[in-house]
Amino acid sequence: MNDPRRLNKLPSKDQLIMGLHAISEVLQHTPERLLKIFTVPSKSSQERKSSLLIDCEKRGVPIQYVSFDMLTKMAGSDSHQSFVAQLKSRKFYDIAEFLNETGNQERCLVLMLSEIFDPQNFGAILRSAECFGVDGVVWSKNRGCDLTPMVAKASSGASELLRLIRISNLADALDKLKEADFEVVAAVAEPQALPLNQFRYSPKTILIVGSEGEGIQQLLRKKADRSLYIPTKGQIQSLNVAQATAVLLSRWD
Repeated sequence: MNDPRRLNKLPSKDQLIMGLHAISEVLQHTPERLLKIFTVPSKSSQERKSSLLIDCEKRGVPIQYVSFDMLTKMAGSDSHQSFVAQLKSRKFYDIAEFLNETGNQERCLVLMLSEIFDPQNFGAILRSAECFGVDGVVWSKNRGCDLTPMVAKASSGASELLRLIRISNLADALDKLKEADFEVVAAVAEPQALPLNQFRYSPKTILIVGSEGEGIQQLLRKKADRSLYIPTKGQIQSLNVAQATAVLLSRWD
């Protein structure tokens, strides 16, 4: 067993995911990306934890035992459930690569995130995107949350299954996608916006969602072809961005 107090060099956070469910999803769908599992030594591991380690051993994934505090330092959070995994580097697409890979599809949905800084919301949005069949998620590496172990955990592993398009200029990306016959739809309550129950997605759509505070960047809103909103009936008049995104994506078929 490795000395649980020592780890010569910490992996970079963009190579790490944490939490049982997120790691299990990668192990099930893309096991070749797993480089190493870090966990805390325990004589009384729960059955689910033991099962994960057994599966990793069967697949030849190295397991290193470290202290709980070391896991927290690696993940930047103490909500790792005693499990952190190091992965091969993720592939980030640019717009040209994405269009080349999806160009023959009759239907294609791109989700664009504007100024989403909260890692829990970001992760929850990625989870919904994977569940509802989004073909690619676009966000700015300069104006939003980046992928972290906390985001990966909140996404339940969806961050490792989606096409991720992390770029600098969202407005430029919109222009390129519009040239490829995508319709741009902004999720924003404004006078000309359609209620969701009257809205139908075009075969190729970019859906833009924004943070609760700042909303969608004005430049991006100006490039939208249509806008839509979610009608509500309760006294609380709005959903948070992760909840709203799940509702909007549920209408994609």
